[in-house]
Amino acid sequence: MESRFTFKDFVFVVLFVVVIGAVVWASWQFSYQEQRLNDVKAALGQLDQTQKQQLGVLSDIRNALKSGVTIGRGGPENGVAGTQEARGRIRRKTEDGGIYVYYPEAPLMPRDPVNQPDYATGDWVVQDLGTEPKVLTPYCTKDYSGQLAQVPVLESMTSMNPETFELEPYLAESYTVSGDGLTIRFTLRSNICFSDGHPITTDDVMFSYNTVMNPVVDCAPLRSYFSNVESAKAIDERTVEFKMKEPYFLAVDYIGGMSIIPKHIYNYKDPEEYNRMGGVLVASGPYRVEKWDRGQQIVMVRNDKYWGERPTFDRVVFKFISNEQAGFQAFQNGEIDRFEPDGEQYAQFSKDESFLKKFKAYKYLRVNSGYGFVGYNERRPMFKDKETRRALGMLIDTQAVCLNLLKGMGFPTAGPFREIGPQANTALKPLAYDPEGAKKLLAQAGWKPGTDGVLARDGVKFEFDLTTGAGSPMVDRLSNYLKNQFESAGIRMRITPWEFAVMQKRIDDRDFDAVFMSWMGSGPEDDPTQIWHSKSMENKGSNFIGFNNKESDQLLEEARTTMDREKRLALWHKWETLIVEEQPYTFMYSRPDRMFVNGRMKNTDPYKLDVYPLDWYVPTAAQKYK
Repeated sequence: MESRFTFKDFVFVVLFVVVIGAVVWASWQFSYQEQRLNDVKAALGQLDQTQKQQLGVLSDIRNALKSGVTIGRGGPENGVAGTQEARGRIRRKTEDGGIYVYYPEAPLMPRDPVNQPDYATGDWVVQDLGTEPKVLTPYCTKDYSGQLAQVPVLESMTSMNPETFELEPYLAESYTVSGDGLTIRFTLRSNICFSDGHPITTDDVMFSYNTVMNPVVDCAPLRSYFSNVESAKAIDERTVEFKMKEPYFLAVDYIGGMSIIPKHIYNYKDPEEYNRMGGVLVASGPYRVEKWDRGQQIVMVRNDKYWGERPTFDRVVFKFISNEQAGFQAFQNGEIDRFEPDGEQYAQFSKDESFLKKFKAYKYLRVNSGYGFVGYNERRPMFKDKETRRALGMLIDTQAVCLNLLKGMGFPTAGPFREIGPQANTALKPLAYDPEGAKKLLAQAGWKPGTDGVLARDGVKFEFDLTTGAGSPMVDRLSNYLKNQFESAGIRMRITPWEFAVMQKRIDDRDFDAVFMSWMGSGPEDDPTQIWHSKSMENKGSNFIGFNNKESDQLLEEARTTMDREKRLALWHKWETLIVEEQPYTFMYSRPDRMFVNGRMKNTDPYKLDVYPLDWYVPTAAQKYK
């Protein structure tokens, strides 16, 4: 049979050549890629740690996208764990044992109302601050009413999720903490701006930080939280770096939580000039101040240039109604939308069916609930020893105070940490009510009755003024109870109520004997250094009672620099034991929060951390302000 070269043979030859060529090409490609890989490895060896972290982030994003995770609108995510979070979020350990957190979009509140079927924008939310703020200047506001009024306006690089307590990027899109806790970097979002449209850059971050740290600026309590910062610098327009002198367990919380203010608005030559900007409140939040009617109200309007989600309400109004009964009447008349009742009011109206048809009643615990106390100025001779201070506490039946004066809306507390939180030493118990034991302890401390029945020691009579805030019936009742209890042991106490601004000045000037007031918690795990360390005694610091104890200072300093949580909690427990023994305060009670809300408001349930009225909304049919 004659052999012929057919078309089929031609095809086979071509395919054979192609295969051979492909093998040669693949071999060359493999060799080239191996060479390039070796080049990359060599280059990686020259990269610094931060660059390696950035490469790791890119890898995480690629892996997240391959897994079907999209980068979309932020919001609450339940049950998400691991390196990659839903919506493109990243929270992971770095190679050196630090942490990297990245949110492509700013987080919304866990109960963001936008997707509710009856959600609508519009209407106003009107609240009562009680007392009028002294100033609204960022960082200089010390009173609680001023801090509440700042919430709709001020924003920070990070925010705490009020349900999970995780620290989330906010004005920043990411933050990095080195493994040793000494280097913290924040990278700002690219789309953020102040209410006048001016972009926010690290120049504003540095200005904000330098203002807080200026010793002439009137913000000593806040400044104490930044004492461990060694240096701060802007790397570029979006990245800022903070170096710490030593590790601090709340460093990211406080640095990231610092309100960022516009340099072009607040820029000053003389720090005292900044202190005098009492009514200037401008920042990047969803609302801006329209007017401050002194003695009446602060009115805020929607920030139409807000970089984030459109704010719900057209206006946020804060009124000043110092009289509690007048405030409750204003609430019932619909003049304000939220009221915080006392225990007696809550007990009565939370069971009133006609009341509940128009209003909602809440009683709730917060992880950062505060406590009421009597603080003793240890600069006064009668309060210099712990035996005397303990005796004063033993004269007070805190259980009866909670039951009768607070109408069951409270419970005795042993020390400065809340019993439901991790910092509290649960082995500690409230100081026992023991009048006879108190009298014996006073005698051991050198107090002897005079001819008039008043105790005296070293020629000094045991008599003093109790400074309180004016206008609260409960505080009036409590003050009179204390007066009677102390008098039964030969101690003369005078009640001196003041308007809050005057009371605050007397405390700042250390011009008081004893004071009844409350502290609010700041987070799930507090740093008590600002209140208790001896460094906070001067320059209007929060250690206004002058508590000066070396062991306390040492424990505070050690705990706040301990990054291991279990070791740190053990130190907090030891420190609280010391405080309970020393009794610089008589710790009176801690109370569940109570709140009445107008029924037209929706989405009003409190968070574990606090109440956030900017989450509320009013359906269109129920809106009253057009």
